[in-house]
Amino acid sequence: MPDTSAPTVFANTVLVSWEAGQVPTLQTIGVPDQPRKKRAHCKSRRGCLACKRRRVKCDERLPCSSCVKRNIQCVQPLHQRDISPGISATRIGIEIDPNPQISLLHLELFNHWDKETRSTLTFPQVWTVVTQRAFHEDFIMSAILSVAGMHLATLCPQSSKYSHAAMQLMAKTIRLFRQNLSRPFTKDHCEALMGTALLINYMSWADLGFLDGGTTSGSDSLNLVQDQLFFLSSGILQVWFQAMPIFIDEGSIFTQIVYENPRLDIEDALVKIGEDPARFVKPFMTIWDDPHYQTLSCKVTERVDSGATFYAWRLLLGLQSELTCRNSLPPPPASTSQGHGEKQKLRSLRDTVTRITTKDVSASHLDTSVAPSSQSDRSAFERVIRCMSPLLCCASLDSTADSAAHASTKALEANIEQLFYGFPILCCGPFARLISTGDSRALVFLFHFYHAARRFLAPKRCWWASVRSSVMEELILKELDCRGLDVSLHME
Repeated sequence: MPDTSAPTVFANTVLVSWEAGQVPTLQTIGVPDQPRKKRAHCKSRRGCLACKRRRVKCDERLPCSSCVKRNIQCVQPLHQRDISPGISATRIGIEIDPNPQISLLHLELFNHWDKETRSTLTFPQVWTVVTQRAFHEDFIMSAILSVAGMHLATLCPQSSKYSHAAMQLMAKTIRLFRQNLSRPFTKDHCEALMGTALLINYMSWADLGFLDGGTTSGSDSLNLVQDQLFFLSSGILQVWFQAMPIFIDEGSIFTQIVYENPRLDIEDALVKIGEDPARFVKPFMTIWDDPHYQTLSCKVTERVDSGATFYAWRLLLGLQSELTCRNSLPPPPASTSQGHGEKQKLRSLRDTVTRITTKDVSASHLDTSVAPSSQSDRSAFERVIRCMSPLLCCASLDSTADSAAHASTKALEANIEQLFYGFPILCCGPFARLISTGDSRALVFLFHFYHAARRFLAPKRCWWASVRSSVMEELILKELDCRGLDVSLHME
């Protein structure tokens, strides 16, 4: 008997009507057929938009054969654009963090940098470029965030999170900065290094961490050997000398720094109102020659490696000796297009810098075992005093009631701020060694320098100098009092 457990399916079945009054019946032509099966096929789930629109099967290639044949653009749906059909995150070995960490503090620091901090810094023309470079170089971003953290720490001293973050980022910046010095010097890389070097100088101004130890070898003597403000300057100078020829050749925005000489601008303004910009040189040299001031901090046992700082000093002296007058530098450009004469002067400066840097290959080739002579120390001390004497003149004028003098110094605020900021860069070589040994003559000068900075620099704008100036003025005065030395200058 036939199997009636399953219904029979017929391939050719028709409905036949009978005579009137009878019910129509089904009649089959041919033989019963087996249940029909669906043909196996692969569904297209990653088809392109064009095939989906035409309701045709897509072969899921990129581009698919249908779009190639029709010569139209093959576009995948949005959810398929990130990972192509044949690649998955697990296949290419990407480990996806289900809880990615976003540092809200770092976002806050960068926002503060962009809105507040960078407008307070000297060389305003370079910071837009430096900020853009920070999205490609971790060491610049770390420097930016560190400086912003230090700025916020001065504005919100009750919160320790900003100073803590700034110190961590400063250590990271210096470590990464040193690692990147070995990379080839291109324009972009030089701009990144030079921008970071300028920011490191700001960090050094704001950092007073070297005072946390308090004393040296258990004594009450002031120890400045760990004050990075004076001993990182050699690195800044070396980066500048290596990068400047590239800046000039490739037209970097950093070339505009060449046009700025704040000390000469201040000296010219002082001469116009009848002031002698060098009038502080003689009183300080009198102190230098006084045997009572020829004392050191006898408890200081640490010494700074003088190779790099004396190499930077030689570079600085070489440049100053070749550019002996202001006419050796190109004048500020009157427009964005420089004339032939200005370009020629820039090329001359480039050749000068190249000649100076190649004269001594590296700091490691210097013979630092021979101690500098007392005459070279005296010459270095006088050179630093001559550079800073215009600042001390401005500070003394600012304390008078002369309205004309006040107006003159007010017009020079940007130049004065820039010269204060750049002072540590001049403190390489013999003067840095005097500071590290606690020489009383160097301390007397530093007292007057910090005193002038405290009186003249606006705390809100020059936040990087305000705390250091007050603290160091007080500590140096206390140290000199312990040595029985007077800080007064005998002006004629």
